[in-house]
Amino acid sequence: MKLEKFQEKDKKKIGIFVFTVACILLVSGVVLYRTFAIFEVKTNQNVINGSVQDPGNIYFAFYKDNSIQKNMPSIDEGYVLDENASFCGVNGSHDDSITVSVTEDYTILVHGVTTSRTKCTLYFVKGKFIQSKGIPIAKEGDGLYEVLHSAEETLSMDDRWQETEYRYAGANPNNYVLFNNELWRIIGLVNVKTSSSSIEKRLKIIRNESLGNFSWDYNGSLYYNNWTESSLMQMLNGIYFDNSNGNCWKGDNTGNPKNETCNFNGTDENTRGLKEVQNMIDQDIIWNIAGNETENNATVFDFYIDERGIKTGNELYPSEWTKENTIKDATFHSIGLIYPSDYGWATNGGSLGRRACFEKELHNWDDDYYQIQCGQNNWLKPISSNPWAWTITSYSLNPYYAYLLDANGSVHRSHSQDTRNVFPSLYLKTNVKILNDGQDGSEEKPYHLITIS
Repeated sequence: MKLEKFQEKDKKKIGIFVFTVACILLVSGVVLYRTFAIFEVKTNQNVINGSVQDPGNIYFAFYKDNSIQKNMPSIDEGYVLDENASFCGVNGSHDDSITVSVTEDYTILVHGVTTSRTKCTLYFVKGKFIQSKGIPIAKEGDGLYEVLHSAEETLSMDDRWQETEYRYAGANPNNYVLFNNELWRIIGLVNVKTSSSSIEKRLKIIRNESLGNFSWDYNGSLYYNNWTESSLMQMLNGIYFDNSNGNCWKGDNTGNPKNETCNFNGTDENTRGLKEVQNMIDQDIIWNIAGNETENNATVFDFYIDERGIKTGNELYPSEWTKENTIKDATFHSIGLIYPSDYGWATNGGSLGRRACFEKELHNWDDDYYQIQCGQNNWLKPISSNPWAWTITSYSLNPYYAYLLDANGSVHRSHSQDTRNVFPSLYLKTNVKILNDGQDGSEEKPYHLITIS
């Protein structure tokens, strides 16, 4: 009996020991799961571009909308990598020398790996691939916004028009890009018509600095607002596009480009033109150049519709700018200006909200409250050193006026003879891609571009 009792107690001790060990293992397993086992190993796959020949295993953890996932989202779910939140490192640390990105075909690229058993935590959010760069869609603050155009806004377009666009908005979103060895900014991925009348999306950009003050049109004894014949169109698509002859295009006090030879050395940002990047510019775009006649009452919606309409400053003026209707001896290179609607879509609305700004007349954005909420939260608002800037859109009730952005953040008309700041705008070809090289689109680290053949 004693032996049996002893054996029973011994069994109890063993059971308690086994239970204790199991609990320890369970806790350890949970810890391991949270610290390492959640990472999926990718061994020697073509996802690594490190500084060593074989960095060994790299482990990945995938989060979708901040929830841990076993696998990365599928290619058709509409998710992109949040590169600001994602990171890599060893032993739980962040290694800023390692950058990670995901390509449009959902290949993971990791740059700068030097240590084996590196772990990368990847956060995926709803977004859009723009020229191969995955960019999250913003709901507030500064960033890339999805713009859904209503049926009313697309009435003047044919039924093939794509309604959704993607536009940068806010006081200072990360939309800087190095173009022509200068700082430009991305307006967004916007709807355009090509020479074949197909409706497609193109990346639209604008120069960050003004070229100087020029007249919209100084030609002849009368001053008209027909873009296809304007002096500004000729300058932008002439000596600015290709300054191989070294002509100055800086304006004088009358807004005329100087017609004399400069000491052109190819490096002066104010004289060299766009010769270095001509092959990146899409010269197959049809620009909408119809005008607006309801200046005081026009919202961004109204301008967007009218810009794509048929009203101009004169019944003889075309409402589209193409190679065919550009005046004789002038070359069409698709270098233009922004639209008033480009400016309107670029606000995040501040505490007022985007919709409230969209429903307020652009002419009245200089009202104190709207100037603060709609204008100050708009990266396209001219800075204090460039307080006036031309747009490409004409005032259709009078053949002598075109629209501009003023220092207070509103849109109104000005005589085409007046001299105002000029910020060139253009569309990039679809084979021009944003490099996944760790640049974040900030002013200090602007995106880099490459042409894919």
